[in-house]
Amino acid sequence: MPLINITLAEGKSAEYLETVGNTLHEALMETWGIPEHDRFHIFNEIKPAHFYIDREMWGVERSNDVIVFHFTTTPRTSEMKAAFFKRLPELLKERLNLRPEDVFISLAPNTREDWSFGNGKQQLLED
Repeated sequence: MPLINITLAEGKSAEYLETVGNTLHEALMETWGIPEHDRFHIFNEIKPAHFYIDREMWGVERSNDVIVFHFTTTPRTSEMKAAFFKRLPELLKERLNLRPEDVFISLAPNTREDWSFGNGKQQLLED
């Protein structure tokens, strides 16, 4: 179960945000086997003046439509990561015409003991 913070410049429609979330979850189900009802997305819309992502780094030229996906997640295999990194931009291009250059993804791994979904329990250790 990843917890995903999605950061983008404010001004997009509710439909746009919903499509981003649905597309993200579809890519995760396809590449990581995430269950349909395992969705934890937090959208952060910020003023463009407060959102500075370098426009040119690592041979990528970003636009003002850049979206940052920052994950906190249990470890994933290198193959799973590569498949997801490839698939999400493909789907966002299809659904929203979002340039692949504008899909910025960061993973912060943790362990199963680092999660509590409520009630003061470590549910992932109880599996």
